[in-house]
Amino acid sequence: MTIHRRTFVLNAAVSLYATSLATAARAAGPGYPGKPITIVFPYAAGGATDAMTRQIADLMAKALGQPVIVDAKPGAGGSMALQQVVRANADGHTLVLMASGTMAVNPYLYDLKYKPVEDLAPITILVDIPFVVVTRPDFPARTLKEFIAHAKANPGKISFANAGVGTQAHLTQMMFMKEAGISANVVPYKGGTGAIADLLGGHIDAMIDNAAAQVANVQAGKVRALFVTTRERSESLPGVPTAQEAGLPGFVTSGWFGLAAPKGTPQAVIDRLNAVIVQGMARPEARQRLIDAGWMPVGSSPSEAAARARSDLARFGQIALQIGLKKE
Repeated sequence: MTIHRRTFVLNAAVSLYATSLATAARAAGPGYPGKPITIVFPYAAGGATDAMTRQIADLMAKALGQPVIVDAKPGAGGSMALQQVVRANADGHTLVLMASGTMAVNPYLYDLKYKPVEDLAPITILVDIPFVVVTRPDFPARTLKEFIAHAKANPGKISFANAGVGTQAHLTQMMFMKEAGISANVVPYKGGTGAIADLLGGHIDAMIDNAAAQVANVQAGKVRALFVTTRERSESLPGVPTAQEAGLPGFVTSGWFGLAAPKGTPQAVIDRLNAVIVQGMARPEARQRLIDAGWMPVGSSPSEAAARARSDLARFGQIALQIGLKKE
């Protein structure tokens, strides 16, 4: 399916789904929301994810008639923010930006006092996160096939960075290397910023990162993108092939961001929040803004979001066991 065809189908599906939620948008009753809503943000303020969250908060505020505040609470890979929301009143006024990493990877990294998939009520998957493998511009391999051949000819010598041990980028990197049958000098950083700086400085050969963080670098020619990990090409990087197109059939994976509320939040409130978010994201200008920033808009139902979180918990658990990931 081409990008243009996929965009048309997705727009039609989202519009149809949003229309069907008109009743849900009113079901929570006139008393909700009765005060400002807080979205607890599990990372440091600033950057592409923060900007995306604030875009969603703005469209929610306009639809709900109450301020929607984004409150950054970084720490322990996002697990502290989720714990705060797990313990919050289940009235729909405290939400959290959930991610595939915080929901499906952190349980294997940290000794959590809660179970994310069981103790939170997903509202929607907001966006998919394509991962992209990028190299320094003068790296001898210009394509995925050449990268694999170079790695096999020089086992363990390519310096291949990720944003940190146990991050979804790290697990995806391990999946890729296993699928490709290669070894490399895996270099974990404490966050993507340092890895990007070293890649741009020519101190490392390659890194895996989320596409949103690399769009500007790819477009400026500061790095070379070999492939994205999603089934379809990223609309923000249309010239970058998928892994399947580039020569690694069957390698498909992505991360995601979504919103969740505490377990026990009334279903009518969950449905209303889902409705206003999906309807807001269906607007062409909102959708295009997300695409331009490197995201792939989704806008799922609550049940679809919950199912994906459960599925990823099982999938990434297997990978964590395979690579011997230890809890902190």
